Amino acid sequence: MKTKNLLSLFVAFFFTVGIYANSPETITLSNIEKTEAGCVKEFLSCDKETNAPLTKTVYEYDSENRLLGKAIYNWDNAEGWVGSKKYLYAYDENNQPITPFMVKWDKKTKNWSDQ
Repeated sequence: MKTKNLLSLFVAFFFTVGIYANSPETITLSNIEKTEAGCVKEFLSCDKETNAPLTKTVYEYDSENRLLGKAIYNWDNAEGWVGSKKYLYAYDENNQPITPFMVKWDKKTKNWSDQ
């Protein structure tokens, strides 16, 4: 039984290593913009060797430091930043988070959809 568990652990480890071996090494750049209305935090992931942009994640906070939105973009060499997912957050009267709402990217308008 111990041998079987140990073998399973090794297989899982090597499978995980194999997955990450194909991923490019990245660097992360960040920018934080604070205003009276809150702040916006941007995190840009770039290929470490080429400095080519890969992904961008933008977090929006209100003046009470509550998360209002999270948008994820992927870089496209022809179109630039293309939206992937956007989550909108709201809070009830007790300042408790309400179920987040996901917005999709509209490829025709090249912006977040209204629905």
